[in-house]
Amino acid sequence: MIETTIPLRQGITGTLGILGWDHLDAVLLASLATEAPLLLIGPHGTAKSLLVERMAEALNTEMRHYNAALLNYDDLVGIPLPNKEGTNLFFVKTPSTIWGTGFVFFDEISRCRADLQNKLFPIIHERRVIGIKLDELKHRWAAMNPPAPENPDITQTGEYYLGSEPLDPALTDRFSFVIPVPNWGDLTKEDRMALVAWEAKDQDESDLIEMISACAALIPELESRFSPWLSDYVVSLMDLLEQAQLAQSPRRARMLARSVVAVHAARMILEGEDVDAEDSAELALIYGIPQTATEVPPSQVKLIALHKQAWEMAQYLEDENWRQVMSEYDMAQRVALADQLGFDDEDMSRLITQTIGTENSDSRQVGLAVAMFLAFSKRRNLEPSAYEPLAQLSSHVLAPRTFSYDVDTNSQDATIWKEIKEWIETQFGRQNSFIFRLQRNYLLHGFPVMWRSQDWKDALSIFNDDLKLFGIEDGENS
Repeated sequence: MIETTIPLRQGITGTLGILGWDHLDAVLLASLATEAPLLLIGPHGTAKSLLVERMAEALNTEMRHYNAALLNYDDLVGIPLPNKEGTNLFFVKTPSTIWGTGFVFFDEISRCRADLQNKLFPIIHERRVIGIKLDELKHRWAAMNPPAPENPDITQTGEYYLGSEPLDPALTDRFSFVIPVPNWGDLTKEDRMALVAWEAKDQDESDLIEMISACAALIPELESRFSPWLSDYVVSLMDLLEQAQLAQSPRRARMLARSVVAVHAARMILEGEDVDAEDSAELALIYGIPQTATEVPPSQVKLIALHKQAWEMAQYLEDENWRQVMSEYDMAQRVALADQLGFDDEDMSRLITQTIGTENSDSRQVGLAVAMFLAFSKRRNLEPSAYEPLAQLSSHVLAPRTFSYDVDTNSQDATIWKEIKEWIETQFGRQNSFIFRLQRNYLLHGFPVMWRSQDWKDALSIFNDDLKLFGIEDGENS
């Protein structure tokens, strides 16, 4: 059992007077303990710079705060002058040069010139400038506004940061942690009230250095404890991210492994020894993906689903059937494969619940529920957690209800209805077909709301594929 060497604390950001950031405390502490580069992303006025300034004060370290949008390389290294012999150059240091500092903060890094961004790579990743090791430099943090879309709506420029460009992927990949920070709408009512009424006062910052030291001391022992499964988890996660079109570099794989351990150590310091390693891995992933700095960041729901899949794969190292099932990225295919491999009802129920719960499309969710309900309701004794949502969702198609809907002849709904009606009429001769009745009910259930936002023909094609996947055909099911 690992014992923490200091009493548990209230947190980091709250102690520093940064409100609404409590959920980020463990990630921030992990970055400080490992001296890993960190990038903050958020709108203006969200306390990004304020956090860094107060953090440096609490660490009692000298910080260089650079506005990357205005930065020149001479600001970093000083003015180059030849020595007396004319054989070499030396740099005339100024109060703003990077030499000797322990903490650098590159603000507005997404507004930095491309040529200068390239010169920041070695500082952030290697702690070097013009090839010289910066021995005293520990923490390299940066901040940026969310990047603007490639083709922004010029009538709504207030919603975009037009000068904020997506970072070079190679530069973003140097940051171990990439953190979207909370805006006003993300704060609780209590945090909002406290923020408005906040008054400057003395903060108890004295234990931050001690917390960092205690966190760093835990990491080596945790790395040893996690080694049997951590590699499998990260390898599986990397493969799943690539399948989900969120491919990562080999460097990121090592960063994620290190971050999982560091975040878990930080949570032990902040929350106690009984924290769940799975939750720590989830946090490390959510706040360790470089694509968060792009104009369309990945969905947290998607990242959590990928994390859970990789985590389960790592837990079933000895079971080849489970490894085979969890290696399948498509959730519906995973359920069908598990059924073929003879998984028991309890495991099938868990997979079905995950599949329905992680499906973002309402039409696909209903279609999958119909296919799985017909496939399993009579031959499997599913858990209520799986059976009830299947029955509820599939009832819209299997037990249709009469309804009336007034359609404006010039509306989008009228166009959609005309297309569906014509399709139904072309199916003459299939009226007694079980599959046709499912298709018809599926389309009518989705009208008009579902088909306003997606093509009903594409949804119907996916529905047909799901029916085939689970063996639903005309005949015995009718």
